Amino acid sequence: MKACLVVFGREPVPGRVKTRLASVIGDDAAARVYAATLENTLEIAGASGARVVLSLADTPSGEWLRHLDVKVEIQSGGDLGERMEDAFARRFAEGEERVIVVGSDCPWFNPTHIAKAATKLGGADAVLGPATDGGYWLVAQRPPGLALFTRIPWSSPETLERTRQRIAALDGSWLELEELVDIDTADDLDLVLSDPRTPEALRSRLKRALQR
Repeated sequence: MKACLVVFGREPVPGRVKTRLASVIGDDAAARVYAATLENTLEIAGASGARVVLSLADTPSGEWLRHLDVKVEIQSGGDLGERMEDAFARRFAEGEERVIVVGSDCPWFNPTHIAKAATKLGGADAVLGPATDGGYWLVAQRPPGLALFTRIPWSSPETLERTRQRIAALDGSWLELEELVDIDTADDLDLVLSDPRTPEALRSRLKRALQR
């Protein structure tokens, strides 16, 4: 089933991405690690057959933008919830029937997850991809969408559970994918580098990012 995939991301500028990771490995290395995960996510998205939109938190530099072969838009709204709500609203207004929003730093994300999320939306209002830190690496909806991002504590161990409670309070239904890790800390990075689930191409990119 066809879907639209919206990748939430940022231009990998040192000091503006992965600040918790940067506190251990430095701003430049953290930015290179983030660039590697973003490139990996966009490659997976491009190979999936889904329509892909890169949704950026800030206006990027023209030089970086020229290297991207993907539709780019700038997020609108205050907190993360408002920005995701706006991203869904834009896609629904364009006529999309299956919309999947993912982060750009989940190393084990693959095309199968896109297909599974799109399929699960046939039997639920929303799909969540739980993250090991208590948040989620994927959220998907079908139109008209639920107001599921209201009063959610973002970047919190309670983010996922509060979102589940919000969907239930709206009498909505949801299904979930497997729990995966995001690369936010040095411990996360160590795990990803040693775990066999990490694609070798991404592992090599991450090692190069740390060696430079």
